Amino acid sequence: MSARRPGPLGNRKPCDPPSEKSTNSFWHSQPSPLLTAHRSTRNLPKTADVVIIGSGMTGASVAHHLLNDTNRDSQGKEKNPSVVMLEAREACWGATGRNGGHCQPVLFEHPHDPSIAHFELANFHTLQNLIETKTIDCEFIAQPGVRAIYSSQVLTDIELALLTIQDTAPELVQMMRLVTSKSELESLRIPKAMGAVVTSIAARMWPYKFVSRILEDLLTSSESLSGTFNLQTLTPVQSLAPCEDRWTVRTPRGTILASKVVLATNAYTSHLLPSFSDLIVPCRGQMSALKPLDSVVGERRLKTSMGFMGEGVDDYLIQRPDERGGELMFGGGRQYGPSMGVTDDGEIDDETARYLRSNLVRTLGLPEGKEMEGGGRMVVCQFCRMRKVRCSGVSPQQPCTNCVAFGAQCRSTSYKTWGTPKHKEFQATHEWTGIMGFSRDELPWIGPVPDTRNLFIAAGFTGHGMPNTWLCGKAVALMVERSERSLEAVAEEVRLPRSYLVSKGRVARAMQLEDVGAKDRAEMERWRRQQTKADRPHSGYA
Repeated sequence: MSARRPGPLGNRKPCDPPSEKSTNSFWHSQPSPLLTAHRSTRNLPKTADVVIIGSGMTGASVAHHLLNDTNRDSQGKEKNPSVVMLEAREACWGATGRNGGHCQPVLFEHPHDPSIAHFELANFHTLQNLIETKTIDCEFIAQPGVRAIYSSQVLTDIELALLTIQDTAPELVQMMRLVTSKSELESLRIPKAMGAVVTSIAARMWPYKFVSRILEDLLTSSESLSGTFNLQTLTPVQSLAPCEDRWTVRTPRGTILASKVVLATNAYTSHLLPSFSDLIVPCRGQMSALKPLDSVVGERRLKTSMGFMGEGVDDYLIQRPDERGGELMFGGGRQYGPSMGVTDDGEIDDETARYLRSNLVRTLGLPEGKEMEGGGRMVVCQFCRMRKVRCSGVSPQQPCTNCVAFGAQCRSTSYKTWGTPKHKEFQATHEWTGIMGFSRDELPWIGPVPDTRNLFIAAGFTGHGMPNTWLCGKAVALMVERSERSLEAVAEEVRLPRSYLVSKGRVARAMQLEDVGAKDRAEMERWRRQQTKADRPHSGYA
């Protein structure tokens, strides 16, 4: 089969490349001196056995496994590949360096395919063991996971998923429980939730520090590697072009002729691979680092990795160690600002930022939200007060418009008001954005790109990369180094879900599904309808 560059499949255009300037992520507040503006060689090498595009968790995993696992050909001879990693900005400056800092396998998400939950568990334990073995200081702390539910439909869906899992994977049911008791929800710090799924398998961590340590080791441990590693930051890839069985990788600093190329580009994949424009769509998320209020310090600090689920809501929260600042790392709020299809992480959305600063006071039921100031007495008519609506007048000589409309006698009354909350919001030390890659069928795309040779992909993690990317990177590394082995054999070795593998059939099936943007708009519309219903006046008129 001759190599060729696949063309667009549907209506979306290829996405833009990463923006040159980006918002200031908290996770980048302690950048690695070795990795900053790092270029292993002054000039780009002319050729390479493997070029990895992207330096986040996925790209780091591919390089780590290519160069640390014994790399042999079919005759048993060591290959010692030359590996070049290209990064458009600083190392780990994309989604991995901008995410929520939690690693939480979601065991109920795919009840009919339990291999996905088992794969996420394997990722979790692999990361945990690697961090312990290499003594990586990345604040990895295992703790319970809580997925709070704020929609009756979501609650029903999860109840049905748990029933299905009892048949498809009963061993997973033992690892989680559904909580609906109000008292227990309050003890979990989610008093307004309808329910929650609680699991013992979750963690919080500093993702950038993990990836930077992996890359630093590759750069400083050359004698122990089974090949060579060359990192080139601030080197965006402009295009890929097939050249017989190899690929020409073009950058502003020159070209590299690569025997094999790995796209660890997640949201930005379609910029280099237009055929994936409709399969992986960029989606901007927003994060905040919030200074803790008194009610979440010391013994009262948060002790779980939290997610919040509802119609159009998918927020996430962890808290850093008290001795290192104790910031609440809260992200989400996509329903308040532009998100789907956005590739610019150089700005924040102000309305989303306000939501992230203020929402936790109410959602966690913090006492600071109950401390009021500015209270007094208010005079309204009895008719309006009974119906809990705004009153425009309080005397028989000048009755309010509601009393006039309903022919009621306008009699005044007074009552005590409690003012406004003293602490309406947290103070943010950092607010930033990052670009996720949303998959059309909601699953990652792992493996060789159809209708090409020697081009591989590991992307489309749909905001759920931490429990997936490391072993997905290992799977691609095995595919790259053992091209004679079948994809099934590699998937079996890594326990990669078969549904993650790229194939023509999967592409065709995915294109029959609803567009990522259309699906997201429908979800946001359900959220808006829910908000309108909640804000509707209690009286019988609008």
